[in-house]
Amino acid sequence: MSTSTSVVTEEQKPDLEQIEIWKCKATECKAWVRKEFVTEAVPTCPLCKGQMVRSYKHVPVTTKKGNKKFLVGKKRF
Repeated sequence: MSTSTSVVTEEQKPDLEQIEIWKCKATECKAWVRKEFVTEAVPTCPLCKGQMVRSYKHVPVTTKKGNKKFLVGKKRF
């Protein structure tokens, strides 16, 4: 039985962008929220209701797929 190890080359690594987030202060809680989705000045954790602190996270860059329009009850154009 052989096991294969995967080697990630520079070409395979996804492009990352740094985003501002709010993350839960509790060490056992892993919750985090993007800054643009927060409506309060100082949010509470959506999972444990604890305090949240500002931080940064590196996430893969996403690309928008076209300019799709959706109309209720009709086909998209």
